Amino acid sequence: MSVLRAPLHKVHLHSPVITGHVKFAVSSQLPIKGVSFILGNDLAGGNVFPLPEVVETPVASVTDAATPISSVFPVCAITRAQSRKFDDVMDVADTFMATLDERKSPSCESGRIESGNGVTKLMPGLGEKLNRDALITAQQNDLSLTPCFVSAAASAESKFPTSFFVQDGVLMRRWSPDQSGLRGATQVVVPKPHRGQVLSLAHDASMAGHLGVNKTYHRVLHNFFWPGLKADVMAYCRSCTTCQVAGKPNRPIPPAPLHPIPVIGEPFEKVILDCVGPLPKSKSRHQYILTIMCSATRFPEAIPLRTLKAKPVIKALIKFFSTFGLPKVIQTDQGTNFTSKVFAQVVDELQIKHVKSSPYHPESQGALERFHQTLKAMLRRFCAESGREWDEGLPLLFFAVREATQESLGFSPTDLVFGHVVRGPLRLLKEKWLSETSETQHNVLDYVSGLREKLHLACQLARENLTHTQAKMKARYDKKAVCRSFQPGEKVLVLLPVVGSSLQAQFAGPYVVEQKLSDNNYVIQTPDRRRKSRVCHINMLKSYHSRSPLSKPSPVCTASVVSPYEPSDDGLLEKSEALGSGRLKNSEILNDLDTYLAHLSEPDRADITDLIENNLSLFSDHPRQTAVLCHNIDVEGHKLIKQHAYRVNPVKRAIMQKEVDYLLEHCLAIPSASAWSLPCVLVPKSDNTPRFCNDYRKVNTVTKPDSFPLPRMEDCIDRVGSAAFVTKLDLLKGYWQVPLTPRASEISAFVTPDHFLQYTVMPFGLRNAPATFQRLMAKVLVGVNNCDAYLDDVVIYSSTWSDHLQTLSLVFSCFQKSSLTLNLAKCEFGRATVTYLGKQVGQGQVWPVTAKIQAIVEFPVPQMRRALRRFLGMCGYYRGFCKNFATVVVPLTDLISPVKHIVWTPVCQTAFESAKALLCSSPVLTAPNFTCPFKLEVDASASGAGAVLMQEDHHGVDRPICYFSKKFNKHQMNYSTIEKEALALLLALQHFEHFV
Repeated sequence: MSVLRAPLHKVHLHSPVITGHVKFAVSSQLPIKGVSFILGNDLAGGNVFPLPEVVETPVASVTDAATPISSVFPVCAITRAQSRKFDDVMDVADTFMATLDERKSPSCESGRIESGNGVTKLMPGLGEKLNRDALITAQQNDLSLTPCFVSAAASAESKFPTSFFVQDGVLMRRWSPDQSGLRGATQVVVPKPHRGQVLSLAHDASMAGHLGVNKTYHRVLHNFFWPGLKADVMAYCRSCTTCQVAGKPNRPIPPAPLHPIPVIGEPFEKVILDCVGPLPKSKSRHQYILTIMCSATRFPEAIPLRTLKAKPVIKALIKFFSTFGLPKVIQTDQGTNFTSKVFAQVVDELQIKHVKSSPYHPESQGALERFHQTLKAMLRRFCAESGREWDEGLPLLFFAVREATQESLGFSPTDLVFGHVVRGPLRLLKEKWLSETSETQHNVLDYVSGLREKLHLACQLARENLTHTQAKMKARYDKKAVCRSFQPGEKVLVLLPVVGSSLQAQFAGPYVVEQKLSDNNYVIQTPDRRRKSRVCHINMLKSYHSRSPLSKPSPVCTASVVSPYEPSDDGLLEKSEALGSGRLKNSEILNDLDTYLAHLSEPDRADITDLIENNLSLFSDHPRQTAVLCHNIDVEGHKLIKQHAYRVNPVKRAIMQKEVDYLLEHCLAIPSASAWSLPCVLVPKSDNTPRFCNDYRKVNTVTKPDSFPLPRMEDCIDRVGSAAFVTKLDLLKGYWQVPLTPRASEISAFVTPDHFLQYTVMPFGLRNAPATFQRLMAKVLVGVNNCDAYLDDVVIYSSTWSDHLQTLSLVFSCFQKSSLTLNLAKCEFGRATVTYLGKQVGQGQVWPVTAKIQAIVEFPVPQMRRALRRFLGMCGYYRGFCKNFATVVVPLTDLISPVKHIVWTPVCQTAFESAKALLCSSPVLTAPNFTCPFKLEVDASASGAGAVLMQEDHHGVDRPICYFSKKFNKHQMNYSTIEKEALALLLALQHFEHFV
């Protein structure tokens, strides 16, 4: 393969693919005919995709392919082998191997790090000259140690476990971590100028391992002390460059409640085995680590391996057993090297019990798995700091781990195994500072006896500490644990290892739950893997929510035949047709009033006809604008809001165009030059005709609210229910009959795909529009009795026909004076009963709307909390018709809490069906007669209170007026029976007090 050499130039390139400063080589010719410029994949790889060229006859000319400049397989690239010939220096500036100092160093501006001699300073700072005299001088000059000197002078003869004293001029501290005095130590009080040296040696050195705050703190505490040591260690570890660059591993998903592992008493009685890898292959060809840990002492061991086959693993174990003895129990995962016949044969010959953890549930050997997290972090930091091979750092790092105090045991592994504190870099520094050269002589028998006693006491304390720590850990852990469950057929995501990288894991799926074995174990179908089904712990599972998959860009072009789009598919065509033909205009109804009023008798029909004909201006085909009030939008100086039009399909666009034409034709909107701009939407009405609305959500958030109240629905229904004649009036596009102020008109500007307009009348969707319209109705109908208005629904109710005509005539007169327009298509005159505010009222009775009850009966079993809230909301609107409604739906209301997972039990299904049956069999309520006395019946159950308000009819029969029910809170459920009865009476009186 030939290589072209060319000079490099940096120029500003402007092209459809990339624009900016780039480096490129200049050559007199390129090896491909017809090509004058080549972009590399690093610049154009994400913007250009090759398109395959399909030919009938493949080009297979061997002669052409063998030419230096081939037209068959043109290549302009430098292979890895050729690159190594020209440059033996490896660029690691952008990898995790480069430290921050190296990235910022001027000598490394080229992004390359020259290889060094590979020698790492094991204990930086240890060689600095600091003798006893210098230490004494530094201590005396440090003002922060003045309280320590005072304490040492006051307690010179103190025998307390913790106290300061002066030894040969050096300020020392006597310290013991427990009351037993087993691990008592003398600490050198370090002055400020030398604290950084101690912290660097305890945290940054290769034999320190960049451990965390607690481990570093305990290591320093065994030899040194100064006021504020813990805070300084915390600040130092948090500011460590290596630790910050290496980072911390992520936390797992919220787990199930914890089950602590039994505490093992004897050291090396139970050993946990596992493997780590594959890691980057070292120069010694090591790629894996066999990790071993004693479950009693937490003593770790790591043996680098070239392969994970059973025979190398067995050889490494024999080497470990020859040092620490044969264990009774070995615990492993279900790796093939541990489940092989050879491994089983060796374990059987050595009389060792082999325990295997459940698949993909590392918590059963959590001590070793948690140690893997620390080990990997230490290896990353070691490699990032020193640049050496990872297997070279294993002995150094494991010295640091064994020397550090184990949090669960309260002792370091070396304390529990060897019975003494090993001589490490901090101990060496202490001896150098104190000039300790003499060795204390010990009697052999006394030493052995004392060692056995110390080991026995240490193991006993460690066992107690571990038991106490496990109890505390479970109590703390279970507070954050989440009780979850899945049902067969649900889709879940499973946390599985990434293929080819055992150190990484990610969720895979979705998979279907085949079977539930227990509260924590499930059988999951994995058809796309080698094992078609597997047992998984719940900590590996999380719910799967379907969504559209994100596809990656691919040069492969795929095509499929799809059916052409039809506007009728989305149901919008019917709505658009209904816009023009779904409802008759007022003029069309006026031409056939007799048919429209056919439900009335001849005299009554004539009365209504005369009344309508005398007020024909109320029934025009287009809404008029009132002069009673104007609607204003007060944004209190907030900045302008500008939005673009929403994209819509052709059918919706045509509907919007028709609505805009209507607005312009009747001067409801005008072309705008406002700085405000809001989009439009189409919202379906109850009769499926589209309502043209504007998305004023952003304007509503900055609008000053109007607190004018709406009337209570229950009060309106109670007044209407006792009437013999009811007329319901509806205003024609009621909001559009209210004009806007000039400022409000400017803010109401809206944009469609084809127009930019602003309203002259009050549009739908504004925050204060209901309050403004209710204020209008209150002003127009002031002083009119037997008439109520809830927004644009006006109802007139009377006991006699003459009174009814008189009130209706007065209402028409008020509407005439206010220039309002009625919608005859939605008006009902002289009815015995009407549907008002979601209920059937009239003739002294009130009952639910049949269509609403049917919708509740057909409501499916809710799968999500939102659907459950919707069902309870639909039923709750009619709870006044149901006896003890709150008690019946207690199992459903308990599921509303967001802290609980929805588990649909048979009790919930029974409550769900009972609520439907309660509404289907609900009695017809009687409208209240406020001139007669009321009766109240009260009852209480274990979970709620219930009551019914009644009145006697003219036959002496008690008729229900309204039902009341309320669920007790958790405190009220603890009341006695008589207290619950009294509470039910009190709640019922408070609920019905407006009737008396």
